[in-house]
Amino acid sequence: MTQNEIYLIFGANALLSFTMLAIGIISYVRTKRFLTAAIETRGKVVDKVYQGSADGGGAMYSPKIIFTDRMGQEIEFTENWSSNHPDFQIGDEVIVLYDPSNPKKARRGGKKWKFFFIAWLIGGMGILFSSILIIVVVIMLIAGVPSK
Repeated sequence: MTQNEIYLIFGANALLSFTMLAIGIISYVRTKRFLTAAIETRGKVVDKVYQGSADGGGAMYSPKIIFTDRMGQEIEFTENWSSNHPDFQIGDEVIVLYDPSNPKKARRGGKKWKFFFIAWLIGGMGILFSSILIIVVVIMLIAGVPSK
């Protein structure tokens, strides 16, 4: 393997790793900003929305929730988190978090880890791959990169 091929492989890996890390950081910051501005209220599950089926896992459902914002307007939204074993029933009262400047972008409260799932998943993979890349580069610099 030539030195140029090695640089190309490391460059592509670095681009992918650091892009994943950036996506994780951006997702974390956006989620933190939402949670800081969000107002907590109560809503009611009014429907189960079919989202498709998981590979061999059965049908996936998301709750359709209705709530009243602080201006007295009734808002309806479908949560973007779905599962094949829903943790809700139609008629359940649930916690709703919404940004007062955009109440249609509401989310069901409760499990805080769901809010940060993408940030930790993608960001964590970015940290892992970036760390491996840095370790390999350091080892290669110490050992000496092959010239051809």
